[in-house]
Amino acid sequence: MHRYRYTLPTAALNFQHHEFMCSIRSICTILPIRMADKTIEKSRRIRRGGGPCRNMGKKRHTDGHKPSNYLLNPPFKIETTHFSSVFHSEVCRAAKYKVHAPKCKCSKVDRLRQLYHQENDNNGSRSLAAQLRDLNISDPFDNLIVVPDTKTTPAIFVSNETTSNEFQNDSTLCERKLAYEIFDGSNEATSRDALPFKVSCALCLLSHQKNGFVAIVANNSAQELQPTISKARKAASETANHKLHSDHAHFICAVQISSCMSLLQSVKTRSKQGQIVSEIVTQLKNGGVDLPSSAYDAAWTIQLGHHLTSLLWLQGKLKNNKKSQYIMVIGYKDGPTKLALDLPGG
Repeated sequence: MHRYRYTLPTAALNFQHHEFMCSIRSICTILPIRMADKTIEKSRRIRRGGGPCRNMGKKRHTDGHKPSNYLLNPPFKIETTHFSSVFHSEVCRAAKYKVHAPKCKCSKVDRLRQLYHQENDNNGSRSLAAQLRDLNISDPFDNLIVVPDTKTTPAIFVSNETTSNEFQNDSTLCERKLAYEIFDGSNEATSRDALPFKVSCALCLLSHQKNGFVAIVANNSAQELQPTISKARKAASETANHKLHSDHAHFICAVQISSCMSLLQSVKTRSKQGQIVSEIVTQLKNGGVDLPSSAYDAAWTIQLGHHLTSLLWLQGKLKNNKKSQYIMVIGYKDGPTKLALDLPGG
């Protein structure tokens, strides 16, 4: 900040009132003009008890109270209809979506719930809950909800009449209702595969009804799995010219179970995680997976799918020392340096 020198007039020293007025002028002269304006505006707001104006240039409310039609922008939108045409196409535009159970405690939904209650408290009489009365929703998180699998959450999709009580009475009926809303009433698998997005269950839903998967393991070496891998690769090449399912894997390979377990446990240690990722990428390349050689092995990111993490959890519970060493995994290339490993299942 630049300093400016200002000298009070000599006559002002003899008058107390004049001296006070000059000291105010000196402050305004010392500070840059914009900063002085902000300081004065702040003092006015403190005196009248009002908050900062959200719409500069428009009519300001100086009585410290919001008008009845004053609504803060909600932290995220809530949609209950037109999943494909509005929620996906106009608002979220995500490639993947996750379905969460009513009153689930997943970390992402828990953060959204906190934002919702915070906005609900701050809005006073025109709360976010009041805005949802027309949608016949008292608590949006006490329903089956769909959340975009992205860093930010511009909106959530709420399936009405799928509360925790209704879900407990008949979870299948609630899931069918949501599926009908997502896929516009279509039951044909071909039309669903043509959609530009994927919808899967979050962990909170999978805990209600266990998901099955297939694990093909070897005790001594990866070579024991090679005949099975070769057959799977041959079958995949024969269907290369046909339209594949949206969840079709990009490659099949054998990796060490201990490496996957170490990756799962190294989430909080970046240096160790990079070393393990490099180790798994090397195993994939040695197993015949075509990966760009220009990228550093440690620069890759590898995500472990739900089925694979479930198996690792079960493997950790085994008390006998005779555990399998290698496992056949299916892999997805989700980006230039992003991979996902999982097991076949559903």
